[in-house]
Amino acid sequence: MNDLLKEAKQFLSIVEDSTLKDAEIKTLINAGILELQRSGIDVDYNKKDGQYDSLIEAAIMFYVKANFGNVDIKEKEYSLRTFDTLEQSLSLSNGYKKEVEES
Repeated sequence: MNDLLKEAKQFLSIVEDSTLKDAEIKTLINAGILELQRSGIDVDYNKKDGQYDSLIEAAIMFYVKANFGNVDIKEKEYSLRTFDTLEQSLSLSNGYKKEVEES
């Protein structure tokens, strides 16, 4: 989580040492992960040494930026469109699509 928090702060142009918005950013990171999972995406696909795949990480970062409080509205809209595009692409990709368990 700390690596994603650090990446999100850079993505949002927040100084790494600042902790004021950490709780909000962590909540948004978790929400982004859950949103991808809800769409049937295996977020752990290609995960190595605790690091998410670059496409998964990018989607999470765009989710955070689209929903973070202190971002320009045009940036939020762009980030949301980018997240939606990544989410849709990942959900249609065989590698990233979560296997459906048959009962």
